[in-house]
Amino acid sequence: MTISMEYIRKKLGWCPNAGAVKPVRHTSAQAGYGDAWQGKKPESNPGPEPAGTAGGDRGGYQDNMLLILLALAWLLPVVYDREFLPILILLSAVAVYYDAQGIRAGERFEKETLFGDIVTWQPLTWGAATLVGGIIIMAIYLFHRKEIYRANHRGEASA
Repeated sequence: MTISMEYIRKKLGWCPNAGAVKPVRHTSAQAGYGDAWQGKKPESNPGPEPAGTAGGDRGGYQDNMLLILLALAWLLPVVYDREFLPILILLSAVAVYYDAQGIRAGERFEKETLFGDIVTWQPLTWGAATLVGGIIIMAIYLFHRKEIYRANHRGEASA
């Protein structure tokens, strides 16, 4: 055990009586390892970006993870404490309202029917229904979100 500890001390430079450790020669493949952490350097002139992609939003339907996390947060008042319930209701209603605005819910429909097809509902209707109906309306919105998106983006380029 003492032999291995002395060897380690010599390699690490902890032993004052140890001689200098000779440097190890590297092969040609290992020669450039010192700057490997920097990654690739950008090209000096990468060229112009294709038209319509610079700073634009990603087209097509995408799931909203914030709404899914808020729906999972509804488990907190069930398990822990009911004091968070009004806060969750308000947060969910606001999040559903802004998300419905983001996917342009009800924009292509002239008449909104409350007891008819839910793809005609406007963002304000979704927010108010979530405020009144809570997790039930939010779950309905989450399950029908893709259908709402497709109904209001018909005829446009969508993924």
